[in-house]
Amino acid sequence: MSKNTAAIETRQVFFTYPDGHAVLKSVTCSIKPGEKVALIGPNGAGKSTFMSLLNGVSLPTHGQVHIDGTLVEKESLVNIRRKVGIVFQDPDDQLFCPTVYDDVAFGPLNLGLAHEEVDKRVKESLALVGLEGFDERSSYHLSFGERKRLALATVLSYRPEILVFDEPSTNMDPLNRRKLINWLKESDKTILLCTHDLDIALEVCDRCILLTDGEIVADDTASKILHNRQLLEENNLELPLALMTHELLNDILKNKDDLDEDHRFIIGNFLHAHRHAHGADGEIHFHVHTHDDHSPAHTHHNHTHEHEHEHEHEHEHEHHEDGSDKDQRQQNKQ
Repeated sequence: MSKNTAAIETRQVFFTYPDGHAVLKSVTCSIKPGEKVALIGPNGAGKSTFMSLLNGVSLPTHGQVHIDGTLVEKESLVNIRRKVGIVFQDPDDQLFCPTVYDDVAFGPLNLGLAHEEVDKRVKESLALVGLEGFDERSSYHLSFGERKRLALATVLSYRPEILVFDEPSTNMDPLNRRKLINWLKESDKTILLCTHDLDIALEVCDRCILLTDGEIVADDTASKILHNRQLLEENNLELPLALMTHELLNDILKNKDDLDEDHRFIIGNFLHAHRHAHGADGEIHFHVHTHDDHSPAHTHHNHTHEHEHEHEHEHEHEHHEDGSDKDQRQQNKQ
């Protein structure tokens, strides 16, 4: 895929069903190679229809869709579908073979690849999603989270350059959701997440496109859109849960005069760490504290910092007669 050509480009796309219901209205956007984008919006906004246009499941009523510079049309569908992999919300829509191996091998076999190459791709794809050794197991005997990961492996096996996910975290338990998030963050592929899970969008994506009533009403960095309570609520969405929690605790810290010092300290530390994880600048900052003693009264720090860019932290300490240091908790009251 050329870095100078958009991975996904739509030009004034309209889509209308045969009954006359207009779903998409003059949708124009461009997604660069390697970009991670969240497509968000309320129910009925047109997200699923937009997704179906990207590999030719549906074709626009008017306008054009280009994948890596190629127009999506009947004559180009074989090539387009090799470049765009769609992972459906329900993994059972993609799993229909007797074993895990057969499900993952289905795509490469249809590409006409040699048996050795098919076997290599199956093993690599299963390893990528953490399902090594599952080859001979029945797909339908796996847990829902495992089937979700298997559905992703069936797409990865034919090595598309663009991955489109329809509600990737729906019905996943916390551990498998975290595994999926980590995989998405580490992937170098072009990724489009069509989702109502705004927390996964905030953590994984660089950019957000907000679709309402078939029209793009906002297209900006994920941080700017997902921190904008007014914009989200005007479009029948809410702040990500992580940001709502941050607001709630910040309000408690500011307005609860009877809150004891230890609770202020705990909440203040949480808010400090949270600001680093979801900064309004859109960068990801990790600020990890380890303490010699778990008690808030003993706060000798061993700080570990991982930053995508440098920034400074100032910590004021009191020196006590016993030689221990204690953070000035008054800063948490601000």
